[in-house]
Amino acid sequence: MPLEKAGYYETLVARNDLSTPWFKRKIRERVAALAGLLKTGQERVLEVGCAEGELGREIKARFAVTYDGVELSQDGALARHKLDQVFHTPAGQVEAAPYQLIVSFHVLEHIARPEQELAAWARLLSADGRVLIEVPNQAGHPLLASDRNAEHLHQFTPASLNLLLARCGFACDELSVGHYESPVYSDSLRLVARLQPTVEQREQLLLQRFRERTGGPFLVYGIGGDYLNYLAPLAGALDIRGLLDSSQAKWGQRFGSHVVAGYDAQTHAELPIVICSIRFAADIRQHLLDLGIEPQRIIGLDSIYEDA
Repeated sequence: MPLEKAGYYETLVARNDLSTPWFKRKIRERVAALAGLLKTGQERVLEVGCAEGELGREIKARFAVTYDGVELSQDGALARHKLDQVFHTPAGQVEAAPYQLIVSFHVLEHIARPEQELAAWARLLSADGRVLIEVPNQAGHPLLASDRNAEHLHQFTPASLNLLLARCGFACDELSVGHYESPVYSDSLRLVARLQPTVEQREQLLLQRFRERTGGPFLVYGIGGDYLNYLAPLAGALDIRGLLDSSQAKWGQRFGSHVVAGYDAQTHAELPIVICSIRFAADIRQHLLDLGIEPQRIIGLDSIYEDA
């Protein structure tokens, strides 16, 4: 039956032999991988390509999770007895509450349009959720140059899988090789990723960091490259009350609605001061302390950007 014919996978049954040592080995390894991603043990998990549901059964025996599956083959009938819910339809047609974890083992290489599949997963993923994807590493075995499996429409490398996820709006957290699927697919790629915030979302998160750290209106000290790179693009949305610098050569320069000036204790007293330099932050901090400015008023740019 041609793979492109609709309904091909729906005709298949008994895709796994649960009694083989290699099947038990891969389930043990996958349980360990998922256990490391279940933060509270109460997440909603979706496995795309859940087969007979054995992985989900093992996870549910260990964690108080809701574990759903997507399975087109006849094996989904067995999975329904082990999982909370099984969808006998492509993920793109699934309507469900967001999942904190979506996992898929050796599925993406079977899908003609992986971008569409990943878009479906992104729609089903919670904002703070993650996906775990495993596919053969190139041919899937170090002694094979090409994967001849007719069901496999794509052959991934670490670079190509990472780029695919990036194009689809995901940011890679972890990528590793050498994971076991079977004797002939003993080398698999495993990638853990999360949804990448949009440009607008990232800007809002950064603005919120500035607001939380400064607590309101503030001054900026050190008007150079770091200011132009990391603060000027946000200046219109922040309550900046003045641009300051110790270099008289910069006084009078205009940036947007502000003109650079020197620090004046009477004019600028009480407002927090953000040091807008990474390289010279220590020197500027000491200079401000020498001017009599209280340490609690001084905020480093690094404390805003660090540990995002």
